[in-house]
Amino acid sequence: MIESDLKLVLMGGMMKPYKDLLDIFAFLRCCLGCKENMSRVIACMDWQELYSFASKQAILGLCFEGIERLGKEYPEELKRNPIGRELLMTWMGKAQQIRRQNMKVNAVASKLFSMLREDGLRCCILKGQGNALMYPNPYSRTPGDIDAWIDASRERIMEYTQKKFELGDDIRLQHLETSLDGVPVELHFFPCSMNNPIYHARLQKWFRRNADLQCSHIVGLPDGAGDIAIPTTAFNVVYQLTHLYHHFFDEGIGMRQITDYFLVVNDFSKNVFLDTDFSNHPVNFSNHPVPLSKEGSTFSPSPSQWSLHPLRFPRFRGTETSGSGDVTAPSRCSEPLRSKDGGPSKVSPDCAGWDRRGVSGDIASDASVISAFTTDSSASTALDVVQRELKYLGLWKFAGAVMYVLHETLGLPEEKMIVPVDEKRGRLLLAEILDGGNFGRHFTKYAGFTHQSMGKKYFLKIWRNMHFVRYYSAEALCEPLFRTWHFFWRLKYKK
Repeated sequence: MIESDLKLVLMGGMMKPYKDLLDIFAFLRCCLGCKENMSRVIACMDWQELYSFASKQAILGLCFEGIERLGKEYPEELKRNPIGRELLMTWMGKAQQIRRQNMKVNAVASKLFSMLREDGLRCCILKGQGNALMYPNPYSRTPGDIDAWIDASRERIMEYTQKKFELGDDIRLQHLETSLDGVPVELHFFPCSMNNPIYHARLQKWFRRNADLQCSHIVGLPDGAGDIAIPTTAFNVVYQLTHLYHHFFDEGIGMRQITDYFLVVNDFSKNVFLDTDFSNHPVNFSNHPVPLSKEGSTFSPSPSQWSLHPLRFPRFRGTETSGSGDVTAPSRCSEPLRSKDGGPSKVSPDCAGWDRRGVSGDIASDASVISAFTTDSSASTALDVVQRELKYLGLWKFAGAVMYVLHETLGLPEEKMIVPVDEKRGRLLLAEILDGGNFGRHFTKYAGFTHQSMGKKYFLKIWRNMHFVRYYSAEALCEPLFRTWHFFWRLKYKK
């Protein structure tokens, strides 16, 4: 797993032996369905330390699922190193609370989606409850607010929300903040932003191109809670990386966000790595017969036209995570290459809009990016397109850092990685995650900037981001400029 020359990492504001983290990471892999012998881990585990780590990283529910699994598979080992009754009952109470929160948020998300659709606004629910569906138990993910991306102009969204919701006087560049039935809601004009204006403009163009398909990708929530539209896997593998990148500079990211993205990448590797040969099937995908305006529509060509295409990385050590658990997450109604027995099945237009660009692709005139689906026999794979888009959006270096973290903590094997590992940047990212926790709320360095006053926080954040200039110069140098511009923009549009 983790290189032997790394002896210490930051955790909880103290220097902790790496051995403790190795045990915690092994336990997290178990929580996600990994098949490995946990006897030694159980014998060495400090359960109170694990609880503190899980609380700081907002993964208490997921970890409790792992404890329940250990109780079934390793009862004798747990007797020799038991979890204290008081700690166990506290943990159980937190897990039940997280479950109830998920049930509430699921109901409100479905209500919000139905309300918007009935009022003629197409939308999809970003991250949150869509990500929960990938977990072994969809009720174990700690929920947050509901992020709804509405496919409409800013003016129309503003007019609608002023009639339907109670809004404060704080309007953000990318969203409005409100609530529905007591659950915080963010209504997005677009999913995410970047500090660098060039990459930001490219990102918005990419969002606009792919909005239609994301609003048509309907899934069912657990226990009949209703339906929502969520982004496709291929869209998420780029979008959620952008979201991580944004929060890395703004506040910080924690293991909950890393776990989400691990499951996204794992899902992408299983379902979207395609190699297509249309040399004998001339098709213009910019005019394919999929009724994209119809909710939940699918496209099903002959299975003989498609084959799984493995990642072009050398295989090496690493444990695959099956994602199995006591509770099976609901299947997505429009997922490609998935059948009930796990084999190839129908193919839906789940390539983030790449299949609707035309035969040559048009990601940008200066990007030289071709479509994932072309009439040429040497058609690009979905992975090829993802890698080109990551470079075009300025995300390549950060993606390499995230792959390092996913491998070191959750055991993502190299053949599933979307880009090669960047160890230097990955170590920096891992240290930030372990020190800051969920959204950087536990930072002990940078003077704990997330808890400071607005004025002091402004300068402390600049000081923090200057540490990243040598690693991500384009984004780090633009961060204070963007934040200053955004401050005055908010004053201008303050109601």
